[in-house]
Amino acid sequence: MADFSIGLVEVSGLGDAIVMLDEMCKTADVEFVATERKLGGRLVTIVVKGDLTAVKASVDAGVEMAKGFGSYKASRVIARPHPEILPYLHLSDTEVEINSETAATHVGPVAERKTTRRRTKKA
Repeated sequence: MADFSIGLVEVSGLGDAIVMLDEMCKTADVEFVATERKLGGRLVTIVVKGDLTAVKASVDAGVEMAKGFGSYKASRVIARPHPEILPYLHLSDTEVEINSETAATHVGPVAERKTTRRRTKKA
């Protein structure tokens, strides 16, 4: 089992998610580890990690703020998550190929992207 906890808060709207994340990080000593955007950013899940009391306080603050915005959808706190779920959050050395309808996912530092040029057919 992991020696930390994770907290997830899902809201509608990227702007609300960013402001909420700021409040969550200011409320308690937690580390932002991931955000997942679906439906073009209309549904956003924020993930933080830390000790259990800090994560609970952070999630509670985020939920309260999101409810004030009218954008709250769901939240969860997972105490000492099982090692099998950590690769999905990029919190382990094992990489997992995630098959989802995710519009965009950010976890940890932004990796450099290779750009490819499209070839066009000449008529």
